Amino acid sequence: LCDMEWDTPVGEARACGGDAVYRCGAFDGVRGFDPTFICGEEPQLCLRLRQHGWRIERLDAEMTRHDAAMTRWSQWWKRGVRGGWAYAEGADKYGHLPERYNVKPARSNWFWGFVVPATVAVLGVISVVTPWALALAAVLLLGYPVLAWKIARHRRQRGDGSRDAWLYGVLTTLGKLPFAVGQWRYHTQKRRGQPATLIEYKGQGSSGSTQQGENDDAGIDAGLATRGAA
Repeated sequence: LCDMEWDTPVGEARACGGDAVYRCGAFDGVRGFDPTFICGEEPQLCLRLRQHGWRIERLDAEMTRHDAAMTRWSQWWKRGVRGGWAYAEGADKYGHLPERYNVKPARSNWFWGFVVPATVAVLGVISVVTPWALALAAVLLLGYPVLAWKIARHRRQRGDGSRDAWLYGVLTTLGKLPFAVGQWRYHTQKRRGQPATLIEYKGQGSSGSTQQGENDDAGIDAGLATRGAA
């Protein structure tokens, strides 16, 4: 699943993942990574690079092997929470730009991860006195398999097999829940003035290498920042 997530189209891209090569002039010109970001720092860096006239290219070549080291559902959930934080922080700090950075995915996470579940819960309660509310709740819940189908269809168009595409679609749809939790966590801590802390889904000993007895769930990422034409 991580391989599928990281396998983006070759050529010019809007962002790269964690494994990439940057030109020193490009990297230094935008002052590198933003140290205030605890996650999602690579797309944010790429945003600033593009603003300064650089291009992000994904190369059709293996550059590194990146061990996801995810073997438990709790890790998958925490990784989703971290992703939600990244969407929320990116949209909060750069969503005002013309490209509306992270605004669309953040809104999608709020809708599917919070608005729909909360609405269904309320409808379930009032269905005791209003029978039609239960039917409306069922209609809203049907949106989840439809969303999973749309994601799976996109993956099939990318060349994935039916099983992998559906597995990706279902888990991406379910991932809206931890994403929404991460977004809520970001805005709550910001409102309270609490400092951001790392959200780490890997266990001890799994930073960059496979733990003994675990499968090597590795992904390949390739990126390069190049100067765009004037």
